Amino acid sequence: MPRITIGLPVFNGAALIDECLENLAHQSHVDFEVIISDNASTDGTSEICARFCDKDPRFRHIVHPKTTSANQNFLFARDLADCDYFAFRAYDDLAAPDFLERLSGVLSQAPTARLAVGSIRQEFEAEKKPRKYPYPLTPEEDLGEVKGRILQQMWNGHASWFYGLWRHQELTQSYDRVLREYDDPWGCDHLIILHAMLQDGVRGVQHGAEFTQRVLRTPRHYIPASRPSYAEMVGRNAHFERTARHLLEESGLNASDRLAVSRKISMFTYRRCHGYKRLAQAKMKSILRGKPKLHWKK
Repeated sequence: MPRITIGLPVFNGAALIDECLENLAHQSHVDFEVIISDNASTDGTSEICARFCDKDPRFRHIVHPKTTSANQNFLFARDLADCDYFAFRAYDDLAAPDFLERLSGVLSQAPTARLAVGSIRQEFEAEKKPRKYPYPLTPEEDLGEVKGRILQQMWNGHASWFYGLWRHQELTQSYDRVLREYDDPWGCDHLIILHAMLQDGVRGVQHGAEFTQRVLRTPRHYIPASRPSYAEMVGRNAHFERTARHLLEESGLNASDRLAVSRKISMFTYRRCHGYKRLAQAKMKSILRGKPKLHWKK
């Protein structure tokens, strides 16, 4: 079996799935397999994937009989894999040709690392310029003080780190631990990454291994289209922070490091779940909705 497996959960991704598959096929590290977990797509995705698998035996295509939740689809691909290293890939994202080669090298050189990440590039639709988020630590800092490394990663990390290269067994541990307490697609990825951080298990490369996240106005069948209410945001933030604190309590950090991280958990919550600006906007909307309408007399 290949040492690396890519899990590609997809639902109705016909517009971009072929580009994603071609991108994976042209990685400089060629010894890998791709498991396409097709969540009962209805837009031609299944036919595109089947044709691609016919020409490249490294790609496997499994079509589910009915559409399930996003977490179920992700977990199906993860649990079907039999490998040392594992990465998720969304159907609308891309990566540099050296992505697997560089990140597998990081994990090989850092036996205690759970997750290896590179730089992140966000691409938006035409009206917005791309944004770049380099890995925030130098090679020296990546080997330095545990507390400083974790705090830097908490502040400067990115949701797309979730799509880095994991040790398969450790990904399973982090994912399952978070889901036991926080089974919510909004912010779940940040908590899974945090679990790895708190085990001092995240390492990265500042240059190369770039991952491109494309932020598009496409429907997501597993996240409600409407924005949550103020009450829902407050409740979710409380749940998120409570889970983060439990993860910290369970970590192997010493008392001094745990205290330093504890002081930043609330900040981490508002940065990674619902931020102050969105909360203020939702609060104002709830206030305006509660005001009685004025009826002007003629």
